[in-house]
Amino acid sequence: MSDVTILDGGMGKELRRVGAPFRQPEWSSLALMEAPEMVVEAHTNFIEAGARVITTNNYAVVPYHHTAEFFAERGAELCALAGQLARAAADASEHRVLVAGSMPPLFGSYEPRRFDAELASPIYLEVARALEPYVDLWVGETLSTIAEMDTIIDALDAIESTKPVWMAFSLPDSWGDHGIAVRSGETVPDIARAAAHHAGRVEALLFNCSLPEQTGPALAELSAAIADIGLDVRLGGYANAFPTAREYAYAANEVIFERREELTGERYAEFVADWIASGASIVGGCCDMYPEHIAALANRFG
Repeated sequence: MSDVTILDGGMGKELRRVGAPFRQPEWSSLALMEAPEMVVEAHTNFIEAGARVITTNNYAVVPYHHTAEFFAERGAELCALAGQLARAAADASEHRVLVAGSMPPLFGSYEPRRFDAELASPIYLEVARALEPYVDLWVGETLSTIAEMDTIIDALDAIESTKPVWMAFSLPDSWGDHGIAVRSGETVPDIARAAAHHAGRVEALLFNCSLPEQTGPALAELSAAIADIGLDVRLGGYANAFPTAREYAYAANEVIFERREELTGERYAEFVADWIASGASIVGGCCDMYPEHIAALANRFG
């Protein structure tokens, strides 16, 4: 299936696996500061497994994982370094590998109530400026509210970036009374309509950092929603391997989960096959998805 784009997996846990310094709250950003060569190693491991798009390792270079003062002092520097390292790994490959610039949640993953567009705008602008020289496309990651998408696009427009934009929303572990929705309560049709306001700007809509069991139904509904309004975008997903039962009080920079051991590469590929049947053409892995998971996807769908 040459029309399927294979993404990388979760950088944070892969960095931990290869021996990079790793802890909360710095998460994957610690390796940027203390072991940048291991960031290249982790990127390379995913490329060798079959990833043809890798994402810059600046997900945790945000005030939430550090402090506002730290970001003001070193944020641009570390985001630029993340871009340089990803670019170096991609360019060293014999394959054509694209680099996606990560535009992450700024005030905590899975925390839509914390989002403040006024505070976010200058931060996203700084991230975008730092990454622009090194990336081929942009990905808004683990979004919990449509306002994050709008603010990211405003920042990219402000730096006059014309590179493709992908937007990936995170799903809760179970649905509420109103059916499939992201953590803000906004529904899948809401996302499709919001993306239509950015028609020609948003190239792909995805779900990421969600359980694979939740990703399939959401993609099926998204496929129907974009068809209903005539929106021409690619669809995709890259799920996590978090436990299906988590602590209610989980906070993104306090807990390090251990992965679901039964979610092997082959089992994950079975989930992904259903996504592709629903119209997905961009697939990969998020937290706790290792190169062997990406290899399983590349071998089957690449």
